[in-house]
Amino acid sequence: MNTLAKNTGLTQHKTQANTLFISREFWEKAEQSRFAIIPALLIIIACLGGVAAAFGAGDSTFQLALTSFPTIISLAFVLGVAPMKAIVYLSVAAVILDTLVLIF
Repeated sequence: MNTLAKNTGLTQHKTQANTLFISREFWEKAEQSRFAIIPALLIIIACLGGVAAAFGAGDSTFQLALTSFPTIISLAFVLGVAPMKAIVYLSVAAVILDTLVLIF
């Protein structure tokens, strides 16, 4: 009795999941190079957040909260070893909010 099953007519399809114009392969590469991306993000987020808190948010408590919360949460995600997708998205949000507080 031959118990060997031969799969001759089947083809495999590769599915590709894109999330917000960024491919899954990008996030896999980001996870692999976590220790190269995080120091750059830390410098950008911490320095820009500190400058925005010192010079841009000195007048209003709301502006200070708008500056400090995303910055501190993104730094906490780095310490908590969250997925790189969450760290990058929150870091981009922190940089945008810090820049807006500095401009206005």
